[in-house]
Amino acid sequence: MSDENKQSFNLEDESELNVNDNDVFHIDEEDNVKNHDNQWINELRLALERGCDLGSIRSIGKCRPLTDDLRLAVWKTCLDINDVNEYDYIDSDVFDLPEQSLIREDVVRLVRSLKINQDVEASKMSDIEAVITFYCKKYNENYAKGNGWIDILKPLITLEYKDRAELYELFANIRNRYISRCCEANGTPYHLFRLLLLYHDPELCSFFDTKKITPDSYAYIWVRSLYAGSCSLDVILHLWDGYFQHADQFFIFFLALVLLMFAKEKMFEMAGKEKDEIITFLSKAPSNLTIADLEDFCSLANHYASNTPQSFRKEFYSCLFDETDSSISQKASSIYQTLCLPVSAKELLQANQLGGTAGVRYFIVDCRPAEQYNSKHLYTAFHLDSNLLLEDPKEFGGTVDALLAAQKHAIEAGSTAGGEHLCFMGSGRDEEDKYVRMVVAYFLRRNIKYVSIASGGYRVLAKAIEDPSMITKAKPNTTKHDETSIGSTIKHNIVEKLPVINTQTTAFINMISSAVKTKSLEVRDKVKDYITNTSLTESTHLITKHVIFSLDGDDDDDEHASSSKQHDAPELVDIESWFLRNDMLYKYECEHFDEHNRTHPSLLLVSSTHLYILRKLPEHKTMANLICRRPIDTITKITSKKHFPEIITFRYGPKQNEQEEKSKMKTEVPMEFDRVYLPDAGDATKNIKLLIIKTLNMFDNLDEPVSS
Repeated sequence: MSDENKQSFNLEDESELNVNDNDVFHIDEEDNVKNHDNQWINELRLALERGCDLGSIRSIGKCRPLTDDLRLAVWKTCLDINDVNEYDYIDSDVFDLPEQSLIREDVVRLVRSLKINQDVEASKMSDIEAVITFYCKKYNENYAKGNGWIDILKPLITLEYKDRAELYELFANIRNRYISRCCEANGTPYHLFRLLLLYHDPELCSFFDTKKITPDSYAYIWVRSLYAGSCSLDVILHLWDGYFQHADQFFIFFLALVLLMFAKEKMFEMAGKEKDEIITFLSKAPSNLTIADLEDFCSLANHYASNTPQSFRKEFYSCLFDETDSSISQKASSIYQTLCLPVSAKELLQANQLGGTAGVRYFIVDCRPAEQYNSKHLYTAFHLDSNLLLEDPKEFGGTVDALLAAQKHAIEAGSTAGGEHLCFMGSGRDEEDKYVRMVVAYFLRRNIKYVSIASGGYRVLAKAIEDPSMITKAKPNTTKHDETSIGSTIKHNIVEKLPVINTQTTAFINMISSAVKTKSLEVRDKVKDYITNTSLTESTHLITKHVIFSLDGDDDDDEHASSSKQHDAPELVDIESWFLRNDMLYKYECEHFDEHNRTHPSLLLVSSTHLYILRKLPEHKTMANLICRRPIDTITKITSKKHFPEIITFRYGPKQNEQEEKSKMKTEVPMEFDRVYLPDAGDATKNIKLLIIKTLNMFDNLDEPVSS
């Protein structure tokens, strides 16, 4: 920094800044140690004079904080700003944007907060305003208060930039390279961050979900300003020194993870506090960082980054950072719909081939039907039939416990199949893989860390495998048996994958085998049997105003009930127009079970008087078939699965006049139902329950327990 600029800025407590620098660089006070540690600075200075590249800077600097005289040159090299080429900037003092007064107001506030000498104050203000104005015009952007631009410029104007063009290039490159697209509320970066938090700390993620605290509510300015809007000036200068050398556009998310880990204990202590109070506390978390904290801060972020599947970067890069990608909406939609982090087949195979402890190690769980797994599977994959979750939840829980025990034992034994990171794999066919998503949701509800799903399932994995020995095929006689023991399958898995089988291992395998019951392959109609082999216990003269809510018990009374069928041609409706209806109160994404117990992506809509189910059309994204239109006052019972509360069943009775007519004729009243898989089941059932009570004029009895 030039003498003029050094005098222009009055950084608070400059002596303390130098002391903290020594902490970061591990510099002792002895002169010989200082000289030794400063050798890299001299080496870096010489490299810059010769015209080095980012790789050389990273090799010499090792992401360490820089001295003031090297900072600008290093940043320009890291940001690929070349003095040889003319800067993409046209200077102008024409400030005529509609929001110009707002820009000027924020610029004045920034410059005065930095305590700049009056001699250069006016020129600094003009530089910043010119840069923002030109950027808005060039990229057709609108400036908005709190969008992070002013915060990004805050550390930049402390540099010894030669003119406005250079200041603009610094600002534009940082913004375009490191600030992700769609940073508005509920934007894609925040959904990706939630997936990363869910991967590393599902318990904390569940805490935020329960409180309805979304990442955009506390991390908005972190993402928009690359932390410059939340950290002190001296901290952000040193943080960016390492950040630009590291050159990882996703690093911002791992730094955010560390901040949440720092605050986790306090978060749980604040469980009884108001949502806004928790958000305020979280949003200010970076302001507590000091220069002395940065080494540990970045080291921990690097740990999280290296302990995360890498294929998500390629999967989501274009919709976050690629301005030229025209398919952003489709790719961004995949982030919103992803249940957990995806892992590519290529990454799974590479991890399998590396062996040892290199990189992320996966414990692959093959969730295809038993006959598919037995026919052909990846030799390190363990089997867990996803259909078992619906057919026998209790036994499924026992099987999961056995698999987790097998995972632990495989890791301890140093098996190739052993890994802390669980990756679930389906067949790659949407109809079957819907149940795989339910399995993944089951593990996430148990707050199990490192849960991911294989992109494309086994279908894509099999095509990517080049070494035939990685596939285990069925022996000629195994396909002739009518029954396969899941316990035996797990036992075979472990024997096949553990390198050493000793007495302790054998006892362990036998324990697992006995813990899991034998299952037949003839269970292709599992869901159908599960749904239809139950009975409705109400008497046939039950009137519709006796509503039973059984949201904690078993849903086991379908024996005399039948799933709703579409007797007439389905009504084709426009989804958006239904969303805009004045009487529409709630809308939920769901999977609807049809009369053949197949599931379909659908929407559950609730108005003040009716419950509707719209079945989405794959070929028409904006249209849907109206397959259910039920008056609220005909709902007689709402039940859920004890072991899988997201599966909700709505049972209907006839209207009262129809009931009375049937009673006179002494005929049995048909009881119909709709069953849906609702990820947000708790919120949905609560709201519908209150609507039913309101419809039946039962508010006077709200303090009394509901019959169950």
